[in-house]
Amino acid sequence: MKDVVQLLVETFVKLGISHAFGIPGKSVAPLILEFGNQDIEFILGRHESGAGFAAGGYALTNNKLGIVVATSGPGGTNLVTAAAHAKMNCLPVLFITGHESVAEMGIPQCQDSSQFGIDLAEIMKPVTLFSTMVTRADAFPAILTYAMREAMTGRKGPVHLCIPFDVMISSVSETTIHLPSTSIDYIATNLTDVVDQLQNARNPVILAGKGVVLSGAQESLAKFAEKYHLPIVTTPGGKGSIHSSHPLYYGPLGLGGHRRAMDLLESDVDLLLVMGSRLSDTALAGLDRSHYPQQVIQFDIAREFMGGIIQTEYIPVLGDLRTNLDEILRIYPHEPIHLHTATPYHDPLPDLEFLSVAEVCQSVSDLIPENTTIFADDGAHGYHAVRWLDLKPGVKFFFDSYFASMANAIGMAIGAKFADRERNVICLTGDGCIFMLGSEISTCVAEQLPVIFIVINNGQLDMALKGMRQFTGRTDGTIFKQPLDVAAYAASMGADSARCTTRDEFNLVFKQALSFNKPFVIDVIVDKEEIPSSLAREMKLD
Repeated sequence: MKDVVQLLVETFVKLGISHAFGIPGKSVAPLILEFGNQDIEFILGRHESGAGFAAGGYALTNNKLGIVVATSGPGGTNLVTAAAHAKMNCLPVLFITGHESVAEMGIPQCQDSSQFGIDLAEIMKPVTLFSTMVTRADAFPAILTYAMREAMTGRKGPVHLCIPFDVMISSVSETTIHLPSTSIDYIATNLTDVVDQLQNARNPVILAGKGVVLSGAQESLAKFAEKYHLPIVTTPGGKGSIHSSHPLYYGPLGLGGHRRAMDLLESDVDLLLVMGSRLSDTALAGLDRSHYPQQVIQFDIAREFMGGIIQTEYIPVLGDLRTNLDEILRIYPHEPIHLHTATPYHDPLPDLEFLSVAEVCQSVSDLIPENTTIFADDGAHGYHAVRWLDLKPGVKFFFDSYFASMANAIGMAIGAKFADRERNVICLTGDGCIFMLGSEISTCVAEQLPVIFIVINNGQLDMALKGMRQFTGRTDGTIFKQPLDVAAYAASMGADSARCTTRDEFNLVFKQALSFNKPFVIDVIVDKEEIPSSLAREMKLD
């Protein structure tokens, strides 16, 4: 007979999972030891939240289940933000926490996670698709089967199992775990109607969201757009749905958006094809209701966010985005057309005394190899990246503009690099984010993981400061009285680092970082007065 942790880790091995993330403690010690027994590498994080983000980056990159483990009590509560981030970004992550003992439940225990303490299973319910405490070993196979199905099928997302110590080491006679099938992609029944509406439209436009990236539908989207000669704009989270030099790409819309994309949406669009977007405020920022389209066709894997956001006629297209686009192309074959690449459009660069984030982004665009993934952290720098980064074919981009958790990109970049050692991984983050979870750089150093961290450093919480100053005239609580010396901080953890104040300095250091194949932190001192594109939430871009 096998015990619960043996069965659990054996299941991970069958799923092809090679790494798990977290911070150990007594209540999860049997699981940590079993990882080693079955050759799954356990990556010690520096904070549970950072480890949770890393599991999300791992899941995103290799399309497998991410695993993160934390001990009971505060170890579990430290995972809440990472779980919420995974839920809002549809990342399949299994959050595993421990508990002292079912046999002693009701007796005061250190870090009690049961209903007699903090009730961690209940705390995690709003931020996961499923959360429960496993109180019986014989129920574990069925619970695990259900949890994995919830995480890995349909609209994917996180699940949470709190497994007490005595349950972990209990034997279980039923050892059949039914692995979820992720190959069943349902095709919408109204694709012919969609094509009819499209062919009758006078001025149709595609709005591509993060669902394109999550579905891996970039190539299918490009073929679909080329077949019907449809211009494409992207939401902030949808950046990376199509490369920047594609002739049908008009740039990002909403926060971080281009004037060119806004002009397109204000050109009397009669049909908007929404591809994998919830149409949040960040996606529609700056677009006046008078310019809303006359009709919306919305492609999404579930109905939760269909209809009602734009007050107009909706046609829902349910199912996996890539599957449905491929089916349309199968029914109405795509004839290859020759399109010349275009020079990416840019608004004029800001005229500033010192180095701008816009200039940094343009340098990154010019210098990165094609096999690169960029994670942009939340803050003004993230929206600058949406606006100013040009993505070559083969470059992937991820930005959480929806839940918008600061410092998520630090952990996600680490998890992504473990998932795919062949791709370059860059984390574009800020000094505020480094203050929160910069200690995860130590994980990179310990594992000799060659992630490049570009840290935009202006000594302030820039997005909050500029927004408060614009609309209240005050900047309370947004300036660091003691700014962070990022290069020195990184060096204290053993990372190679450098400080840059000009574009030439940045170009030189960034080229070095790309060639070193080791963890590298670039401390980029930028102009404090650069206006973030996030102000488009309340006013149109100039």
